[in-house]
Amino acid sequence: MARDEFFGNDDQRAVLRRGRGMAELLGNDPRFSYYGRTVGLVGPDDGNIDQLAALASVQGNSNYSAVPLSQTATVISDLEAHGLVPMHYAKWEGTNSTLAAARKVIETVALPEDLTLVRMDASTPDQQLASLAEMALDCGVLPLCGEVLRGLHRPAVCLFAIDRNSNIVSCAASSVFARDEHSTYGKQAWWGMLATDPARRGQRLALILGAHTLLEMEARFGLRDFMTGVEPGNAPSEAVCARMGLSPGGFAIIGCADPRALATGRMTK
Repeated sequence: MARDEFFGNDDQRAVLRRGRGMAELLGNDPRFSYYGRTVGLVGPDDGNIDQLAALASVQGNSNYSAVPLSQTATVISDLEAHGLVPMHYAKWEGTNSTLAAARKVIETVALPEDLTLVRMDASTPDQQLASLAEMALDCGVLPLCGEVLRGLHRPAVCLFAIDRNSNIVSCAASSVFARDEHSTYGKQAWWGMLATDPARRGQRLALILGAHTLLEMEARFGLRDFMTGVEPGNAPSEAVCARMGLSPGGFAIIGCADPRALATGRMTK
């Protein structure tokens, strides 16, 4: 039986729950993507704008994982014509350079001595997951559904740092988003959910946990290709991605929200 572990406000939890249900219906079709929030289409070649709009209308949110930059303006305009609120993210990607950068971070940047690194799994107490979610949400970051964070649904890793008072102060996660059968992105993983308690910022915790997460995905699942979405102009996120050997290429990630389901028009920051 699926765990009912969804976080955020009422709208966000409802959207995450619908996304998880949609993943059960469509999860075996390589045209669709899912990494723990909502089901999307991998790219425009996998489904047209009407299909993407239908996914957003049913779930409250959806996305294309890879839109050629030459098509970005048209996709955004078409989504607006469907009454949806589009979000444009630069798609940052990296392979061997990213893993090499992650190893260098681990070799040169130490986790503070009062913190312990923990990987979430099926045995992680429910309250600990709830504490992680609360910390992430306070940072404006919406956690993936609990089954994905625990590694129970897809190849995925979630790491968090906990202090001596059992406070979770930072987290990072990674998950596959496409099916193995997808010809282009079947071996690429999403990486993100970087969040750090404001009281611990400046200690490069997101960088450290992000690096460990990448290396765990390689060690556990053999994954060596990673991507994330960064809103253009988000300098702190761009700096972390660049330090991790990721770089923007010829694609964008285009999300879209149904304002009737998500009044803010955003799933997460």
